[in-house]
Amino acid sequence: MRNIAVIGIGPVGSILSAHLLRAGHDVILVDILKDRLSTVQKDGLKVKDPRRQINGDFVVYPVKILFSAKDLPPRLDYVFICTKTYSLNQVAGELRALSSPPKKLVVFQNGLDNEDRLAELFGPENIFRNVTNYAGMMISETEAEVTFFSRPNYIGALDKRNTSPGRELADLLTAAGIETVYTEDIKRPEWEKAILNAGLAPISAATGLTMREVMEFPLLREMVENLLRESIRVAQGAGIPLADNFLDHCLSYLEKGGYHKPSMLVDIERGESTEIEFMNGRIAEYGNKLGLPVSYNRMITAVVKGLEKSRKKKAKGDVP
Repeated sequence: MRNIAVIGIGPVGSILSAHLLRAGHDVILVDILKDRLSTVQKDGLKVKDPRRQINGDFVVYPVKILFSAKDLPPRLDYVFICTKTYSLNQVAGELRALSSPPKKLVVFQNGLDNEDRLAELFGPENIFRNVTNYAGMMISETEAEVTFFSRPNYIGALDKRNTSPGRELADLLTAAGIETVYTEDIKRPEWEKAILNAGLAPISAATGLTMREVMEFPLLREMVENLLRESIRVAQGAGIPLADNFLDHCLSYLEKGGYHKPSMLVDIERGESTEIEFMNGRIAEYGNKLGLPVSYNRMITAVVKGLEKSRKKKAKGDVP
């Protein structure tokens, strides 16, 4: 049994926490949403997995909950960070304020280079990066549904001296039902996931369409393909060794997404911030530094940021 904290109990964090609890680990759930956590503690945390993409349906009953990472106890074996990427600085600040900051932080987020930001604060020897290839959605305050799992997840250590602990962490997650493979080159799957997200999620967010609906609309599919091509060129310019057929793989993968709503679309629908700056925005930054064209990524970043602003104004009642 390991002593673990999971920070961020949205779909990804809920599914992770539930599987770790089911495997017998001592897990603290951390989130600022007090009502959700209190309800989960009272009624249980349910995983809906009707197609048994991970472990099927089950329920666990968390005992330990916290509303801030500032209250974490010492001597935790792992701290998984599952918040939205834009909350990483806040979480890092709370962890640094602890009298005994945790030694093993696992980045369980979207976006590029999050682990490098943490390494600057906590040292690379304390940081692991996970590339999460399952997705879900909250269907109630206490229920997370697994929408798909493109096995496996990948995990890597920033300090190559941590290969053995990294493999142990991959084994722990796999034993809990979330198949995870350790890799010495975590940047490659990290970029692959970022390119996939950057290709379709913002188009879905801008149009309100599901993955399948976007891919079945010829003009939107063309935009997806242009984003993918541009992002692949940037990754190659950054020295990421992508497969020759990676574009075809991306298109095939996205065509199988079904009527799933990417989290970016859900964020827009709720009038919340998105992770666009850490996906397309980050790819555009790389492109600018490398002197590569990134007009598609810059354009869609601007569109989604504008849409964020518009939806937030409506949510506040600032516009008719």
